[in-house]
Amino acid sequence: MGRKKSHRALDGEYYNRRFEEVDSKQNSYYKYADDTEDAIARVETFWKEYCLQVKIDSYITLRNLVRGRFTNFLHWMCNNFKIKKVGSIETYWRRIPQLFIKLEGGRMDPPVLSHVHDYKHGSLVDEHDLDDRETEKPLLDVEDFWEVLQCHWVMDTNKFPHERQRVQLATILQIAAYTTSHPRALLEIRYGDVKLFVQRDVKTVEVGLMLQIELKKTKSRKKQNALDDNPFFCLPSHFIAVALDDDAFERLPDGSALTSRKILEMGVRPGLKSQRIPFRGELANVPVFRSHIQTSKGTKTSADAALQYSNFNGWLKRLGVETGFAQVLTAYCLRRAPGNAINDDPKSNDPTRNLAMDHVDSAIFQHNYLSRMIRYDIQAAYRGTDPKTELIRAAGRTSRLMDPRRPKKLTHEQKEKIKREPAIQKLRERYDGLFRKIRDEFKFVYLAKGKFIHDQYQKARLDTYGTIWARERTVLMETQARYDALVPLQDVQEQINGNTQSIETKLTHEIHYSFPERFRLANVFVGSRSQEELKYADQAAFVDDLVSLCRRYETRLSVRKRKRSFSEETLEAVKVEHMEPETEKASRSESEEPIAKGTRTSQDTAYTSTGCKPFQRLICIGRTELSKDDLIHNYGSKDSLRRHFHRFHPNFEPNSTCLYPHPECAKVIFELSTDFLNHAARKHGIFMHEQTWLKLVSF
Repeated sequence: MGRKKSHRALDGEYYNRRFEEVDSKQNSYYKYADDTEDAIARVETFWKEYCLQVKIDSYITLRNLVRGRFTNFLHWMCNNFKIKKVGSIETYWRRIPQLFIKLEGGRMDPPVLSHVHDYKHGSLVDEHDLDDRETEKPLLDVEDFWEVLQCHWVMDTNKFPHERQRVQLATILQIAAYTTSHPRALLEIRYGDVKLFVQRDVKTVEVGLMLQIELKKTKSRKKQNALDDNPFFCLPSHFIAVALDDDAFERLPDGSALTSRKILEMGVRPGLKSQRIPFRGELANVPVFRSHIQTSKGTKTSADAALQYSNFNGWLKRLGVETGFAQVLTAYCLRRAPGNAINDDPKSNDPTRNLAMDHVDSAIFQHNYLSRMIRYDIQAAYRGTDPKTELIRAAGRTSRLMDPRRPKKLTHEQKEKIKREPAIQKLRERYDGLFRKIRDEFKFVYLAKGKFIHDQYQKARLDTYGTIWARERTVLMETQARYDALVPLQDVQEQINGNTQSIETKLTHEIHYSFPERFRLANVFVGSRSQEELKYADQAAFVDDLVSLCRRYETRLSVRKRKRSFSEETLEAVKVEHMEPETEKASRSESEEPIAKGTRTSQDTAYTSTGCKPFQRLICIGRTELSKDDLIHNYGSKDSLRRHFHRFHPNFEPNSTCLYPHPECAKVIFELSTDFLNHAARKHGIFMHEQTWLKLVSF
C-alpha cells in the first residue's frame, strides 16, 4: 500500500501532542441526527431534574450505572408526566443509553439494560396501569397509495404556500414508495445525487427512461426507478417537471433548451447501451426539494434551502386527514409498505430486503417494520382450501376504515362553543388585559420586546391558543368516537331495510380549482375508476402541466372571501374557463418549445364578465402565477390597497409602465381614463364607472 504524499513530514512528537491535547480527552461516539441530539438533551434535562430532587450527582450516578436509580427515574417520569403507554416510557428510556454513550464513549452493560427492560414490562406496567399493547404499524400499499394520490390531486382543497410544494409532495411520496428510503434522506437529495439516462435492454432492444438516486445517508446507496406508462405513478415524469422548473438541464450545443417532449422521446444512439441526460454542474449541491420563502414580490421557491421535514410531515398528516384515514399518515407508512411487499415476494430474500431497507440485519425489520396484521389466510392453509389472498390483504389496508361522512374538522359552532368555556374565557381575559396594557404604554406590541410585560404577554398567548387547540383536538376525537359507535349500526339498519344507495365522495364540480393545470389533472382522476384506466392524453402534456403548476401560488386571502365551491349554474362557466380546447391541447402537446416563465396560455385569460369593485389591484392582472380569485380580490379599504402597493410594488411610479401587463395588451397605451374603461369592458369583460376608476388612481 502506497503512502500518501505530503508537503511536510509529521514526526512522532506531533502525534504525541495530539494524543495529550485531543485524543486522550475526547470521547468518540456515534454522531446522531440533530433531532436525536435534541431528544437526548431533553431527557438529560429530566434526568438532572430528578437527580436534583433526590439530591444526588447526575453524572456520577449515570457513570456508575446504578440500576436501581434508573428504575426509580422511570417511576419518577410516570408520576410527573402523563404517560399512558409502555411505548412512551421506552422512548424516554432509549435516550439514557445514548446519553451514556455521549458522555462516556462506551455502551451500558447488558445486565443493566436487561434489568431495566424487565422492570419496564413488569412492575412499572402494573404499578402505573400502563397500556402494553403493541402499536399497530399501518402500511400504505398500492391501493391506499391510489387513494392518497387521488385526494392530493382531486379532493384536497387546502392551500400550499406555493404550488410547487404540491408537486414536490407528490414526487417525494413516490420516491418514498419506490425506494423504501428514510424520509429525511429524501429531503436531502441534491442534483448531484441524481442521474437521468435512457437505458437500452440488450435482449429486447427496448429503451426506457431511468432515474438513479444516490442517497448518501443510507447503506444501500443507489436506487433506481424506471419510466411508467401511467404518468401519475411515474417518478421520472415528476422529477423531470421539478428539474424543468429549475432549468436544471444543460443546454444543447446549439444553445436550445431540453423540453419535456425531447426528454421523454429520447433514445439511445447505435453502438451505445445508454444515453445520459446531464444536469447543470453548478446545481450539483442544490437541493431538489426546496422550501418556500416570502419576498417583496410574493411567495417564491428558495434557491438553496432544503424543504424542512416539519413542513413535509405536517402536509402529509393533513393529506391523510383529507383522504379519510382513521390512522395518522406518516412517511413511515410508505416505507413499511414496500418493505413488506419485498418480504412477501417469493422471488426475494432477506439480504435483498435488508439492502433495500438499509438494515444491517433482519431483526430491525421484524421488530419495527413487519406488519402486525397477518396478511396470510391461515384458515385456508389449515383446511387445505384455496386462499382468499386479496380479501385478506384488503382487510389489512389502511383505507379499509375510510368513510367520507366521518367528521374531519370541527364545525364553526363547535369552535365557538369551546371559546365560550369558562377556563378559556379566563385565559382570554388575561391575554386581552396584557395586550391592552402594552398598547396603552408602547402603542405597538413589537416595541415592548425585551420587557417583562412582553414575556408575560407571549406566555399568555401561548397558554390561550394552546388550550384552545388541545380542547378542539379533544372535542374532535370525542365527535369521531361517537360517530364510530353510532353510524355503523345505522348503516346495518339501512341495509336490513333494503337501502343500498352508494355513499359517494364529493365530485370535481363541487370543488373550485384556482388553476387550469390542477383542473386537468383532477379531471383525469375523476374519469378513472382504476389504475389501469388512469391515462393522460399525452405524457409530455402531463409534465408540462406539472411545470406550469410549479410556477403558481395563491395569496392568503380571508377564508370568508375565498370561493370554495361552485353552484350547478356556474359549473359550465368553470369548465369553459379551465378546460383547454382540443385543438390548442394538441398543438401544445406537439410543440417542443419550453414553457417560459411569465407566460399565460389562452385558456388562462378567459375571464368571465365581472363588475370592478372599489379597491381591486388591476395592476396585477397579468401576473401568471396568481389564481383568478387573487386577481379579482377586493381589498377592504384604500389603506389595504396602499399597503399592498408598498409591500409588493415599492418601486412603482404613477407614470411608469405596468409591471404585470396582460400578455394580449402589453403594447396598448391609454391616453384617457375613458380609453382604459372601454378597453377593460371590451377585452376583459370588466365593467366599472369612471368614478370608480378615479377612486382607484387617487389614493
